[in-house]
Amino acid sequence: MSSGAIHAAVGDAVANALTPTNPACSDGAGTPPEPNTAQDPLPSELPASDGELISSESINGYLGEAPLSAGTDDTPTGAASTSGVYGGAPGSMIGQRRPPIRAPLVRPRKVRGGVKVPNGDVAPANAWVAQRWLRLMEQAAPGQRLSEGLEDYARAGQTKKLSFMLGRVDGVIQGRADRPYGTSIAFDTFSAETWDKVVETMAEGSLYAAKLLASELPPNIEDVFAPLGLKLFPGDGPEVRHACSCFEWRTENGGNPNVLSGGKWCKHICCLGYLIAQRLAAEQFVVFLLRGIEGSELLERLRQRRVVAGAALGLIPIYSQRVPGVAELEGEPLESSLAQFWDAGPTLQDLDLPLGPPPVSHPLLRRLGQSPFLNAQFPLVGLLASCYDTVSEQTAKIVDVPAELEPESIVPTDDDEGGFD
Repeated sequence: MSSGAIHAAVGDAVANALTPTNPACSDGAGTPPEPNTAQDPLPSELPASDGELISSESINGYLGEAPLSAGTDDTPTGAASTSGVYGGAPGSMIGQRRPPIRAPLVRPRKVRGGVKVPNGDVAPANAWVAQRWLRLMEQAAPGQRLSEGLEDYARAGQTKKLSFMLGRVDGVIQGRADRPYGTSIAFDTFSAETWDKVVETMAEGSLYAAKLLASELPPNIEDVFAPLGLKLFPGDGPEVRHACSCFEWRTENGGNPNVLSGGKWCKHICCLGYLIAQRLAAEQFVVFLLRGIEGSELLERLRQRRVVAGAALGLIPIYSQRVPGVAELEGEPLESSLAQFWDAGPTLQDLDLPLGPPPVSHPLLRRLGQSPFLNAQFPLVGLLASCYDTVSEQTAKIVDVPAELEPESIVPTDDDEGGFD
């Protein structure tokens, strides 16, 4: 028997016992008789529907008491009895105590140590990757939800957990309800074969390769993906799918938070979107992660592709540096030389390191490839090669100066006339 049924049963029994029209409790004069404890005593225990016994001492606790339901972001907390009487028969005054109605929360429940977006701009103006993502958010969500998602959630640190994975970002965001909401934003990822084609295209363009290897994402990076029929940055709508367990999202997007949707964004999805923008502003290569490849893996593939392509054209001869007389020596195991690891040792003076031109001229310029400035006034690669040659020649002259002509040995004295010119 449920607690509501017990309330009603006890309330009806007491109400009938105290009503003057009841013969069992009236002496004809309209006054109740003396209580008779010998007949029909109140049982000390009431049977429940499942065989469980409920003691009569707890009945007083049931009268006028009711559990409060947890509030949500969309419904007020607590509910009053619609019959006008709580715990008694309709129309009677028994058990008329109603549960106190808890006012709905104005702001989400506070979270300690949550992930937050600092005050100020979510992303600086020069962080074009994050700015482009923010423009996508503006098209996908209403302004009111964007504002609430930023101010009440993202800046307030309402995100308890944030996870970036291949093609997906998950967050646990605390709202006005007791339990936090699970949110996700997912992207379509490219296959391994597709990424091989993208890396090959990047390696063929020296500008893309140079900027990417310098940890810089060029603004025209989409030109690499367009010939392949791809887009690095997704558009709005079905290309960005999302899910949230809140009532608002479930009402507008089919009701199943386990199924990603391309519909309307709730304020919790907006909060997660601002956290993605903040990460993109700090780490531009996260955009590759959202499309299915780690940024570090992409750079490693690009380096390998550049080396292989250059070697095939004969532009980057592969050679291993070798110091005669040293490379042949076998070193001791590291474990046996930890105590003297940082000591130079007596054989340092015998080490022969002649300063000379490298076996391959201008290896760094050869690795970078042709200059990206095709219509420049001066040939950049040739100009840099001349500068490197001049610096190398001057350095060689300084090293080859005889001991008697070294700068410290030609200090002027009092006998010198005129000193230095």
